[in-house]
Amino acid sequence: MDNLLQKFNESREDDPVPIARPTVHETTGSKNRFELAYGSRDYDAQFYHIYQNRLNVLRERVEIECQKKWDHGFQLNGKTVVKKQKVLDIQGNEPCWCVGTVYCEMKYKPNILEDVIHDTFGAPELVKSYTDPEGSDEIMLEDESGRVLLVGDFLGTTPLISGMVVGLLGMEADAGAFQVLDICYPAPIPQKSLPDIKTESDDAEYVAFVSGINVNTTSPDRVLKLKLLQEYLMGDLSTDSKLSKIGKLIICGNSIEFNLRDRNVEKTIKCLEDFGDFLANTLQTIPIDIMPGATDPSDKTLPQQPLNKALFKESLRPYFNSVNKEILNLVTNPYNFTLNGLEVLVTSGQNIDDIMKYIVPSQEKETSESPDADVDMDTKEFPVDSLDHRLDLMECTMRWQNIIPTAPDTIGCYPYKTDDPFILEEWPHIYAVGNQPEYGSRDIEMYGKTNIKLISVPTFSTTGQLVLLNLKDMTTSVVNIEL
Repeated sequence: MDNLLQKFNESREDDPVPIARPTVHETTGSKNRFELAYGSRDYDAQFYHIYQNRLNVLRERVEIECQKKWDHGFQLNGKTVVKKQKVLDIQGNEPCWCVGTVYCEMKYKPNILEDVIHDTFGAPELVKSYTDPEGSDEIMLEDESGRVLLVGDFLGTTPLISGMVVGLLGMEADAGAFQVLDICYPAPIPQKSLPDIKTESDDAEYVAFVSGINVNTTSPDRVLKLKLLQEYLMGDLSTDSKLSKIGKLIICGNSIEFNLRDRNVEKTIKCLEDFGDFLANTLQTIPIDIMPGATDPSDKTLPQQPLNKALFKESLRPYFNSVNKEILNLVTNPYNFTLNGLEVLVTSGQNIDDIMKYIVPSQEKETSESPDADVDMDTKEFPVDSLDHRLDLMECTMRWQNIIPTAPDTIGCYPYKTDDPFILEEWPHIYAVGNQPEYGSRDIEMYGKTNIKLISVPTFSTTGQLVLLNLKDMTTSVVNIEL
């Protein structure tokens, strides 16, 4: 028998040498600013506080740029431009500039009072746009003193969204109407220095982003795509050299298809079980961060808190121990963290989806504009929903220094009393937005000296795509998993 076993062992091929994945070091600093301690949550406050804090913080930054651009004897029509402390101080025939918060009054914007009156509160949002094609929408600038209506051709050449804080140059055209001629955004903010990526090894290190898995057990295509994604990440589907260099998977929301109004509890439980099976298998080879999204069983107001551990199957319980946090990490949406020294900011996409409703008209119009044309952000029109326009708006949120300006106007958020965590204190190196229609990336330069990588992470259930980010050179690539 021993001779037989010896001959068998001599004839069989050597077992493949296991390949170790790179270790990705993730930190969130001393505190995740999007995390809300359960015991200290208070929903009694009015949203006035968040608006006031936003204006106070960003007004200082905007005024710096306004003073550089329009002070020191700057003139319009032979008259010296003056600064107005309040919007209601604006007077006729006097060129001036003023800082305030933009507010959009739009025909199809959600109105909670109307929803309650018509008994439609909590119904799914069906509108694709808040705009009125008949032109009844109004844009205003407001502060503590009141509001002034904005008019002029300039309004059609630059995106003005509820909640953004800007400085506007112009003069009063009619009583209570301010003709806008130019705009200023907040002054530059810091960005941490890029880490020294020169190492002894030139091998790339990747982080994978996926969003919109939307597990649905009644959809065979989605079940199969999830299985193929699992096999790809475990190395059973592809021999791609990049695969062994993926050090982490970040799921950017919408992991399961959950509808609060759907009374089919068994269907939801089965979806959670299938997602749990995917995690249990995939976690054997790669660490995972999970963000909640719009379709997940989580709070609908932003910032969404980490998914509850009780949603996951019993076999995943050991991963919830603090010692295993680097293997499975349930995180907030948005999520701000550091990967190998790179500052990364990720959202599950509700912010860009909501901003698009302010821009895309209800009746889309044809445009002859080339998507590759170099157009100034201050003069670009946004006629249709496209990848370029979504990347433009991602760039805008960096320039506005507020990633969710439309909260709480048209997207729910926690009623903060003393701060607004959606305001940027530093620019990230990487800004990724999940659950977008298409994959895309763009390198942007802010004020000629700060570089940010924008990543549009596509919906996996419809595209079968996940995005790989090279942590060594900040380049991105897309992996297609097709049936």
